[in-house]
Amino acid sequence: MNYGRIFRGPLKLFALPGAEEYVAKVAKWLAKNYLKEIGESPTSLVNFFNMDEDEAKFMDSFEGTKEEFLQQYLVGSFNYFTHRNGAIEISITKSCRGKDVYLFHTFSETDIVDYNKNPKRLNLSDQEVLLYNALDAFSEAKVGYITLIEMNLGQARSDRPKGRGACNLRTFFRNITANGCNHFVVYQIHSAKSLIGLDSTKIFYDNLRGENLLKKYILRSYVKKLETFNTLVANEWVFSSVDAGGKEFAAQFSKVFKAPLLVVDKRRNSLTNNIDEITILKPENLSLEGKIIYIVDDMIDSGGSILDVCRKYKELGAKEVNVVAFYGLFSHPAEERLSKLYNDGIINKIIITDLVTHDKEFYERNPYIVVSDTSYTTARVIQKTNNGGSLEKYFTGLNAENYLKKIESNRFLNFSSDDGD
Repeated sequence: MNYGRIFRGPLKLFALPGAEEYVAKVAKWLAKNYLKEIGESPTSLVNFFNMDEDEAKFMDSFEGTKEEFLQQYLVGSFNYFTHRNGAIEISITKSCRGKDVYLFHTFSETDIVDYNKNPKRLNLSDQEVLLYNALDAFSEAKVGYITLIEMNLGQARSDRPKGRGACNLRTFFRNITANGCNHFVVYQIHSAKSLIGLDSTKIFYDNLRGENLLKKYILRSYVKKLETFNTLVANEWVFSSVDAGGKEFAAQFSKVFKAPLLVVDKRRNSLTNNIDEITILKPENLSLEGKIIYIVDDMIDSGGSILDVCRKYKELGAKEVNVVAFYGLFSHPAEERLSKLYNDGIINKIIITDLVTHDKEFYERNPYIVVSDTSYTTARVIQKTNNGGSLEKYFTGLNAENYLKKIESNRFLNFSSDDGD
């Protein structure tokens, strides 16, 4: 078999703190996909991944399945060293010279235990510095290519300078470029205009259309059949923005589900910044009595933006109020606020993706929060990028009817985590 189609060479996945669980899921999908493509022959695997003698011996002695071996083989690792003054150093545990590296990073707070068994809590600033140090370590390791997959871009909202102030996102872009990042991948950046801060002569980017993943999740989890789409969704579902600025994002859902769009207009008190009045902009003949409302936004941070909107829809007679957000940050006091809404019967569920990490206890405390798994799509994006394939499908719109037809024809094997690539 000819393996010359690999465009960037053998790949390696690396997880910075907080991204480990997600990377393990991506590696599992990649292992499945590669084994379907090349088979389980040791010779095929050695040739395809350009394994050295030690790696080939390790594969031969591995006691698990070939899929389990590949899951481990595809993932690299780091050692962390902390100093008493708070500084953190990072090193790569094994050679990755010439590899096509995919580095996963999140700005979520998390805990680590360093090489010397010292515990440390990482905040947003720690995570940013660790990223720059990791990029520098890859430069020292002579890797072939570095793709940064940013799971949760903490600087996304700091994308415009105010007066003589700094632009945090622009500084972030400069730093990842200066430290050797070749390719920047993000899902659903807060403002696509922000990407003008990247120097396209030195680094290129992909801002993947993340809202399609949420649409597909809703279709396969709560619609499932074309008949339901043409009856329940057509007659009872309504989509809403959380404010006037979110109209465009909400309109993407309204268009795909062929359901009415509501736009929320909020009037704030200029002195207190509190919301004095909420107006729902809707067609005159549309009654919200007995309707199922989906309030959509790109992220939930502290939860303040959706509190009064959810209550307003309940007052207007909505049968069910749901919230859909791509990034579930849930900064304090979001959990307290949203739990109260749920316990008061105001909201039914909140749908988010798995790109912001939270511990199991968080989800146990908040069973109304459901998570859409994005790891399959990320694995496919990596696989296509590695072999020079097109990513066009991840930037195009979704046809709900066609997607439901594929589900009904049993084209996909695993609807719970497979986005239907």
